[in-house]
Amino acid sequence: MAPNAEHEKIDASAACASVALDIGAGSGALVLYPSERFRGREIEISRLDGPGRRVHTGVHERTTEVRSRLTAIFGSLLAGDWIVWEDVATAGPVVTVPDGAVVEVDLT
Repeated sequence: MAPNAEHEKIDASAACASVALDIGAGSGALVLYPSERFRGREIEISRLDGPGRRVHTGVHERTTEVRSRLTAIFGSLLAGDWIVWEDVATAGPVVTVPDGAVVEVDLT
C-alpha cells in the first residue's frame, strides 16, 4: 500500500498468519484493538516527530481460548510516540511505544 493511500481491503487468508515481535533496546511493539469498522482493512501509523512516512499492518480477527478479537499488530517499532491514522487524512490518537516492551491500545 502506498503511503497516504486509502485503507485497503486485505485478503482473508492473511488472518491466520502469525506475528513475530522483535523488541529490545530502542524498539517496542504495538498491539491495537480496533473497532469493527476496520475489519479486513489496514491501519497506518507514523512517528509523531518524523517526516510523515507511514507504516501499515492488516487488521485480523484472532482467537484465543477466551474470545475472538480484532487486532492490528506492529511487531517492531522505534520506541517513542506514534500517530494512529483513522483514515488517509484524519489523525487519531497518539500512542507511546515503550522501549523494550509491548503496549496494547483499544481503538473503540
